[in-house]
Amino acid sequence: MKIKKYTLLALGTVAIAATFFSSCIQENPDSPGWEYMPDMYRSPAPEPNGIYISAATPDSLSNRMPAPGSIPRGWTPFPYSNDTTGDRLASMFWKSPLHVTDSIEDKGKFLYERNCIYCHGPKGDGAGPLVESGKFPSAPISYITLHNDGKLTGGHVYHVITYGKNVMGSHATQLDPQERWEVIAYVMRLGRGGSPMSEWEKQKPAANDSVTAPVKPVVAKQP
Repeated sequence: MKIKKYTLLALGTVAIAATFFSSCIQENPDSPGWEYMPDMYRSPAPEPNGIYISAATPDSLSNRMPAPGSIPRGWTPFPYSNDTTGDRLASMFWKSPLHVTDSIEDKGKFLYERNCIYCHGPKGDGAGPLVESGKFPSAPISYITLHNDGKLTGGHVYHVITYGKNVMGSHATQLDPQERWEVIAYVMRLGRGGSPMSEWEKQKPAANDSVTAPVKPVVAKQP
């Protein structure tokens, strides 16, 4: 008797549940019906700039600042300060990690023509379209002049790209460290008159014997 009683009770429960689910589906054909723990299927999407309170972060925004001293994954820290001393030290010790080839210089040319050519010019002589239009207060110094004076170093250009100089603002957000070195490779090509690295390597022995050859910078070895 008890078995029949429980069986009837179970069947009645199933019938009620089926009626309930079918009624939900009939009202809205797209409805999944009554879900158990719906958050497990469709987690709520919080607003990226909303305020979320928790025991660990009682009063902070979701887009919090990183921990002090942390470095983004894959990022190369630049150890030199934004002043003349830092510029001088970078010129002496901050060296390119790239083995410069014609293809590296071509990558730098692509970036140069999108970030630098408007002021520094297609030849690197400071005669860019923005300067020639008269909307720039003063022309940037020519890379060719810096090269001939022995002052065009990769570390110096990297320092200027990172921090900016005079009326030029920082381009650290436009160019990551890898891209900066690629631009620098092309800037060095412009400084020596536009010769690709493959041609310059062949010309160097003759240039060293020439009285009119550009003065090459003497830089200290990186410690």
